[in-house]
Amino acid sequence: MQELSKDEAMAFIKTKKYGNLALCNKNQPYSIPIVYTHTNTALLLYQRSRGRTLEYLEANQRACFEIHDIKGFLDWTSVIIEGWISRVTDPAELRESLRTIEKNINLIDGSYEETARAIASGRVGGVYKILMEKVSGVQSSE
Repeated sequence: MQELSKDEAMAFIKTKKYGNLALCNKNQPYSIPIVYTHTNTALLLYQRSRGRTLEYLEANQRACFEIHDIKGFLDWTSVIIEGWISRVTDPAELRESLRTIEKNINLIDGSYEETARAIASGRVGGVYKILMEKVSGVQSSE
């Protein structure tokens, strides 16, 4: 196993679109696979539902996000991001975050406006931002 430099880990983050979000509430962990995109300092996540994920992040804003690429037993890479997660509520930041998500995960052009309205009305979950406090990664050495 070989550690990745921060630059290598950041480069890896930019090549993927899916990861696993881990949250904790009252000593009960919870992890879900979720689509993400990135800025230089944060991960942006779109969660359509308003269920358990929202309940957990309202209770505890610490988050861990794991991204991996496993090609085989001896050929894999994994990056862990630790930080603070928050719901994006500012209307301008929400629209900009949705534009970034739309661009980076190939959503239908212009769909962010409708999604922003649905989030503002409470019909769907929302956009969340993880400020990347710590980024670490490892890969197989063979």
